Amino acid sequence: MTINIIDPHLHLFSHSRGDYHWLKSENPPFWPDKYLLQQDFSIEDLNNALVNEEIKLSGFVHIEAGFDNAQPWRELEYIESLPCQKNRTIASIDLLVSPEHFQKSLQQLQQYQSLIGVRHILDEQAYAILSNHNVQENFAKLNEISDFIFELQLPLADESAIKVMPLLLQTIDKNKQLRFIINHAGFPPKIASKEFNVDAWDLWKKQLTELAKYPNVFIKCSGWEMQDRQYEMSWFSDVTRFCLNKFSIKRVMLASNFPLCLLGNRLDNEEGNNSYASYWQDILKSTVIKQCSKNEKNALLYNNALRIYQLDNIES
Repeated sequence: MTINIIDPHLHLFSHSRGDYHWLKSENPPFWPDKYLLQQDFSIEDLNNALVNEEIKLSGFVHIEAGFDNAQPWRELEYIESLPCQKNRTIASIDLLVSPEHFQKSLQQLQQYQSLIGVRHILDEQAYAILSNHNVQENFAKLNEISDFIFELQLPLADESAIKVMPLLLQTIDKNKQLRFIINHAGFPPKIASKEFNVDAWDLWKKQLTELAKYPNVFIKCSGWEMQDRQYEMSWFSDVTRFCLNKFSIKRVMLASNFPLCLLGNRLDNEEGNNSYASYWQDILKSTVIKQCSKNEKNALLYNNALRIYQLDNIES
């Protein structure tokens, strides 16, 4: 029986058309395996990877990948030029610019059918960004758009999150129509390692518990390789189970972070490979997914992304 999935967090690369400043060898992040990403990744690569699998990619959400941050609409233009199944796009946007400049950029992005939201990566600069007066005005503009999304990327297990959390919760509460979607499960600390920090794990759980209280906050479980290239699926199950307990089945999505998921080199991978297909196969075999009912599994793999990213509203 074929399992339909919608991947709500992936990146397609076209190095001949985009800039990708962060992927150049001379620029951070200085990962020893970054060279694996210095090539094109297309929707054909994803579909070909699943050809002989009982998994069908029925839709996806392309998350901005630094294609051209000075002219973010170019990335949407690129995605919409591709012959592929239904998809949505999250565009890059600069929250720090003046409200006038922000409004012009937003209007330009809204010309594209696939646009469903925007992202300004907060990371360790979250407090400085959110405390900026322009940023709060610009969030108010995003809040005026019906069913619009802001992708929320910052490490919730980092001590800097303690300082930023009141400001973040205030921003979420003030912009109730805007949907905030936590990227990569808020970067939970790896737990099956010698470096495991109990305080960091407890902090991550505490911050996530606070965020889950807001009905306009959702979460995507992905990006495991960002924390630990050799992560174990037991960690995936522990994190996903906690997210389900706090957010409920309707506000959690499973995603890949392709092509970065290819950097994972898990020791417990039975096949000994790290393809796009094996990523999803491992998820389907995980304890947390095996414990889900059919409807719960469909929600995590398909229905929630379909609803939250409004993929069912795209004209054929």
